[in-house]
Amino acid sequence: MVLIDTHVHIDFYSDPLSIALEYERLGIYTMFVTNLPEIFNKHLSSFSNFKFVRLCLGYHPQVSSEYKLNKKLFMKSIVSTQYIGEVGLDFQNVDKIIIKRQIEALKFITSEQFNKGRIYTVHSRGTEDEVLNILIENNVKHAIFHWYSGKVTTLEKIAEKGYYFSLNPRMLYTKNGQKIIQRIPKKSILFETDGPFARINRKIITPDTLPDIYCEFEKIIPNFEDTVFTNFRRLLFEKDYLS
Repeated sequence: MVLIDTHVHIDFYSDPLSIALEYERLGIYTMFVTNLPEIFNKHLSSFSNFKFVRLCLGYHPQVSSEYKLNKKLFMKSIVSTQYIGEVGLDFQNVDKIIIKRQIEALKFITSEQFNKGRIYTVHSRGTEDEVLNILIENNVKHAIFHWYSGKVTTLEKIAEKGYYFSLNPRMLYTKNGQKIIQRIPKKSILFETDGPFARINRKIITPDTLPDIYCEFEKIIPNFEDTVFTNFRRLLFEKDYLS
């Protein structure tokens, strides 16, 4: 069985290459998200031949105050990947100009000219309904809501659209996280670490700790490993054949 990590910031580890090689050695299928097209472009040549690590083209909403989306570079880079992330919306502590910038960027990134045959991992903290509406508006077929923390009613709408949720280990330790885990349909469950940002007992999550984390999830979701693997395999099939 292959373990899955659908959302990790490998470039934020102190030694990114060693972390990536560890994912490879352990055979963990990994989505290496980036925060800007420039960062994706910087790492592209180094990660193009990895078997398990997939480099994702991203524009993180939390960098939007400092950086506008480089649309020209995004369009040039997207031909090199089928994985997009981290992208999304986050309106905390930003003004109306930045909110407008984020919305315009997400609409562009998820537009139909780009979304066929591609998987998005999306940031939606506090903006779950807005993100969902944009995905629906642009007819996005394949999306993963990363570390979901919103309303149950919106969760149900997301699941109805056939989108997925990547469960983060930190969700095991909060009441809201536990509530959300219980409400996500089994067919919609994936797994992420969001490393190195999400920590367990103040320790950074590394690839070798994933088996233990999966075991923790097994306590509340029977056959968790099989479920995640089956769902991710289905998502890859949908990406390749049902777009």
